[in-house]
Amino acid sequence: MSQGSGRPVPRTYALPELFEGLKSLVSRVPALWSIWIGGRLARDLREKVVVAVAQVNACRMCEHAHSRMAREAGVSDAELAALENMDEHAFDRRTWLAVAHARDRVVADFAPVTWDASQDALIEVLGVQTHRDVEDVARVMTVANRIANTLNALPDRLRGNPVPGSRLVDELVINFMFLPGAWLGTLVAAARQRKSPIAVWRQARSFEGRSISG
Repeated sequence: MSQGSGRPVPRTYALPELFEGLKSLVSRVPALWSIWIGGRLARDLREKVVVAVAQVNACRMCEHAHSRMAREAGVSDAELAALENMDEHAFDRRTWLAVAHARDRVVADFAPVTWDASQDALIEVLGVQTHRDVEDVARVMTVANRIANTLNALPDRLRGNPVPGSRLVDELVINFMFLPGAWLGTLVAAARQRKSPIAVWRQARSFEGRSISG
C-alpha cells in the first residue's frame, strides 16, 4: 500500500494491536538483552536487519536513526542503498538471508511458519540461534516502528494529511504514552550529534530514505 507520493503508507497501531505487540516482547526480554547488550548478534548485521525492518514498516524516524547507527557499526553507504533497493548481490549469502528473513516475517505479521525445506535451508546457513535472534530483532523493531509511526500520525493529521487507516483515538493515547520517551531519545541523539533537539526531530521526520550524511 502506497501514499499518493509513491511512498509506502507507514504502519501504525490500533491500541489492541499495540498491547498484543508489547505482550509478545515480554518473554523475549532476556534474548533482546543478549542481542543488544551481550553482543550475541554482530552489531553490523543487527543494524542491517533493523534498517530493513524500518523500511518495510515505512518508519522514516527509525530508518534515519538506525542508518546513522549502522554507519557507526561499519555498514557502508553502498550497503544502506542496497538495503533500500533490495539488491541481494551487495551482500554475502548469510547476511542477505538474515535480512530477507526479517523482511518476510514483518510482511507476514509474524504469522506461524509452515516448516518446509526452505526453512531447513535457512537454518543451515544462519544457525538456530541467529535465526531466532533475527526474528526477535524484527519483532522488537516492528513494535518500535509502529509506535513511532503512530506518534507521527497525529501531527500529520493536524497538518491535513492523515495516515490511511490510522485512528485519532489511537494516535492520542499512544502519543500520551510514548511521546515523552521519544523526546528523551531525541535529546540523547541531539547531544551525540551536537545539534538542537528540534533540528534532530525535524531531520528525522523529514527523512525520505537513502543514506544520510553529517
